[in-house]
Amino acid sequence: MGYFVNFCAGVHAGILPSINMEAILINVPRDAGTDANIRKSLKMLVAARTKHSMLDSGGYQRLTNELKGGVSSSDPSRPLLCRGREMNLAPIHVIQTAVKVQPGIVTALDAPVLKVPSPEKQRREFDAKLPLNLRWMRETARLRSKYCPNIQLFIPIQCYDLHQFGLIEPTLSELHYNGLSLPTRNLDAAGISLFLLKFYQMGVRKVHLLSVSNFTGIALATYFARYIFDWCSVDATTWRIDSQHHNYLHPQDLSKISVRQDAVFYDGQDLPCGCPWCSRTSFTQIKHLPGCEKTAFLRHHNYYAIQQLGRELYARSANFDSYIQHLMERNQRQARKVRKLIEALTIVHHRRDDPIETLRQVLGGGRL
Repeated sequence: MGYFVNFCAGVHAGILPSINMEAILINVPRDAGTDANIRKSLKMLVAARTKHSMLDSGGYQRLTNELKGGVSSSDPSRPLLCRGREMNLAPIHVIQTAVKVQPGIVTALDAPVLKVPSPEKQRREFDAKLPLNLRWMRETARLRSKYCPNIQLFIPIQCYDLHQFGLIEPTLSELHYNGLSLPTRNLDAAGISLFLLKFYQMGVRKVHLLSVSNFTGIALATYFARYIFDWCSVDATTWRIDSQHHNYLHPQDLSKISVRQDAVFYDGQDLPCGCPWCSRTSFTQIKHLPGCEKTAFLRHHNYYAIQQLGRELYARSANFDSYIQHLMERNQRQARKVRKLIEALTIVHHRRDDPIETLRQVLGGGRL
């Protein structure tokens, strides 16, 4: 039995959704690009009474800057720079920041592969970024071993299928690291499960799933934390983004309920949540809150709903058969996705030590 941890991402001191936050993810260019930002981030971690902290390298922000027409470089001889549309970010900057912040986990700098539709475009995208990703994971691992071996290193895996992962695995075997991070935007439940079983069969015991805060993603992560890994964590900014869009996350399945001005509710309609914020109000009252107050209220509730779902599903997962039954009964709005998840978890539960090629055939996924 391992740990399940939900990292709150996209947070800063002005929008803390709780006075006690189990885990916070901060980002090198956004939260630690200057000494002043580092001081603010450290103060926030103390104020939030954070137990687990993760320092994300900022590879995705670097990519986003490029896609918006900004200029990105990776020159270790120049200082870390994140100003307007100009960014300079190299592995040395990530490790220097980690030395100052002292997070529990730091992630290696990576060049994320884009979500593209066709196998041919995926192949070109992977081939274009593979040399850079291999170089950066080697360099980040070397610098971490030299300057902060006390901080755990997680390496992001940027590929679309197990065939491509086979081109990354030899480099991983040379490196000292503590866990792997897996982007999930290109994968369904079966695809994620296949990658995680491959990691498990390699001897990896700690994994982090990037951008996960939906029902099926959390259910999958809590299962793998319970039965497969010593540690399985997730992160996402959904709590904040949905709050900004005035969406209330239903605590049962994290479905979205609009509380914008044009939403229609019965007078006094009770909220389906017993959190400290919801217990004192109704949908109609939330709808009529001024914009900033409404956003602030939703930050608190949405974060609580995601946290509570993770805790409840992890507790339920102790008995596999009743867990599967609970998932079906709890989320009937997404019956098809839940059914696909259950099919994948059932295979994992009974056949996790089968040869990976056999698992690929029964789970589906990319070529080996």
